[in-house]
This record gives sequence, structure tokens and C-alpha cells, in this order.
Amino acid sequence: MQQAIYTKSFTLDFTHCYANGLLKYSALSNMLQLTAADHAEELGFGYLEMAKAHQSWVLSRIRFEIEKLPRFLSKIEVQTWIHDFQGNRSTREFEVSVNGKKMIGVTSFWAVFNTKERKSEQLNKEIDPDIVLKEKTATRLPYKRIDATTHYDHSFAYETKLSDLDIVNHVNNVKYTDWCLDTLDSEMVLEKPFHAINVNYIKELRLGQAVQIRQHISDSIINFAITKEDRTVFLMEIER
Repeated sequence: MQQAIYTKSFTLDFTHCYANGLLKYSALSNMLQLTAADHAEELGFGYLEMAKAHQSWVLSRIRFEIEKLPRFLSKIEVQTWIHDFQGNRSTREFEVSVNGKKMIGVTSFWAVFNTKERKSEQLNKEIDPDIVLKEKTATRLPYKRIDATTHYDHSFAYETKLSDLDIVNHVNNVKYTDWCLDTLDSEMVLEKPFHAINVNYIKELRLGQAVQIRQHISDSIINFAITKEDRTVFLMEIER
């Protein structure tokens, strides 16, 4: 029987944590991806099955709401479920808990992507409507479209590398977050967890492409944009 709600456990080791002993934002994102991938595999539309039709899931938008970040050696549970499905796109929710206490809620928007034609298309599988839990949400607010008209004060050059790519042969979504956070003073990331993070993935990046990482910091918000040839490919808004 297919599980509408899927749970995966992780124990945080030193590779998952910052120097302050708290879970890295990029490690959190990886854990969500692994949990979503396992659930999709169980439901019949995981990577290997979709690859037969040259398809893959790609992340488009995501919102993290963070009460607290788990610490080194914590055993965490990640629960995930499908909140909505519309043929070529899906909303997936996540909750991260320690000892039964919810610490992080996440909502995300995914699209079905043809890996040969490099465009969105309908999923090549039927989905059981009983696994779609439209009444169950993990966050107070939904993911959103980030305002792209922000004025950015600083810009940092970067060229995409082999280690940035994933099995779909484009930059893995976790890498963008690391690039952006690496431009901040370490104290800003390590002193206390961010309240919320919104991310928009707009265009894919491939190997060897030159980009600009643009940054604007205010008292309550940190904005990032990654651009290629003045076209925006990624946006992130952090609520401090």
C-alpha cells in the first residue's frame, strides 16, 4: 500500500553541521530532497522510473519556516507528503522534527522536466488521488514569487564547476544557497537561525557558465539574485 505520508530519519554528523554545531541550510535541503526522492520512488515516479521517459522532477519554489535548527548528533525525522498535483507540477510539504517536536516546516513547488528537450511537460504516470493531502500543510504561509526588482548593493563573480552539477547535468538546487550564504559574514549565518527562507529557481545553469551573485542586506531581510548575462536565474529572500 502506498504511503501518503512518508518518513525518513537522519542522525546529524559533522558533515551536516556548521562550526556552531547547528544543521547547515544546504544539508537540510539535501535531506528534504533525499526524503522526497525516496517517497517518489515508493509511489512509482522516482528517478529511475521517470528516466525511462526522459523525465525528472525539478524544484521551482520553496519556503522554509524555521523555529529552531537541530544540533550535532540529533536524530531528526523528516515527513513529507504531496499537497497538490496538477499533471506537470506538484506541491510537496515537509516537516522536520526532533523527539516528536516540529522544528521546521517547508512547502515546495516542483515541475516535471524533460531532460532531453529541457522543458516542462506532463508526468508520464498516473497518480492515485488518495495520496494527495490538500487539507494538510506544513507552513503558515505558502511559497511565493519573489520580487525581482530589488536594488542590489554588492555583486560577486562565480563560474559553475563540475562539483556543482547533479545527475540531471545541471547545477543542483542546493548549490545556489551555498553560493549566496558564502558571500555573507559568517557571524550573520552562525549567530542565530533565520526565521524563514524563500527561494525561486527560474532558469537552469550548466557547467562552465559565468554568473553574478547579487546581494542586498537590510535589518530584517537579506535578498540575493543570481544572474547570467543580466538574466535572473535564481532569487532568494531570507527573513532574519
